[in-house]
Amino acid sequence: GLFFLDIPGGTGKTFLTKLILAKIWMQKSIAVAVASSIDAILLLGCRTVHYAFKLPLNLTKSETLTCNISKNSEQGQVLKRCQLIVWDECTMAHKRAFDALNRTLQDTRGCEAAIGCVTLLLSGGFRQTLPVIPKGT
Repeated sequence: GLFFLDIPGGTGKTFLTKLILAKIWMQKSIAVAVASSIDAILLLGCRTVHYAFKLPLNLTKSETLTCNISKNSEQGQVLKRCQLIVWDECTMAHKRAFDALNRTLQDTRGCEAAIGCVTLLLSGGFRQTLPVIPKGT
């Protein structure tokens, strides 16, 4: 399943995310926590999305992007067995990062459904994202 946690800044989004992660870990299940920004330091065990998923630095270079993770690698095995992926500040990420993660999860988990049949919790605040104005100064 895909869930999006969209609440204003300062209302407990990080606290709720920590509770959800703690519950999964208490059940001895695997949850992967990533963030699109320096907010990765706020969640236990969290990494930046580029580090955790080995996303390409240039997301506009290729038509079919994937993460640089093989099925048999340690990271590939974690993605195959994880129950939940939490992506904090996802509103800061390029849309092609989601495409790359989707393809990688489908391949790694052997499931053609969206996001490779894993539960994905996206969180972020569109109210905190500045608009992009092409050729603006």
